Amino acid sequence: MAAAAAFFRRASSHLARLPRPPFPSVSLESPFAHGSSAGSPSLPGFSFDASMELMAVPKKKVSRHKRGLRNGPKALKPVPVIVRCKSCGRVKLPHFYCCSGDRGNSGLSSS
Repeated sequence: MAAAAAFFRRASSHLARLPRPPFPSVSLESPFAHGSSAGSPSLPGFSFDASMELMAVPKKKVSRHKRGLRNGPKALKPVPVIVRCKSCGRVKLPHFYCCSGDRGNSGLSSS
């Protein structure tokens, strides 16, 4: 336990010596809230540096297998695209012209 505390003190002293990038502090307060009403609720201001420390960061790269397990249910499902013509019974694609109900006629009409 004492070794962990000593490591933490050394790490924090090294981080304190590093120069911080010059980011402007971001405030969530509205500039118009000061002049409007004194009873209005206002949010506390947060600096940009503190919010960067709280962001979620993945510990390691997601493998192809795990990514496939997660994205598997999102894949397109196979749709049956071959149907039978209701008139002649031949297979065809849906919404395509087959025989238009002519059973046995060769396409020539006799008048």
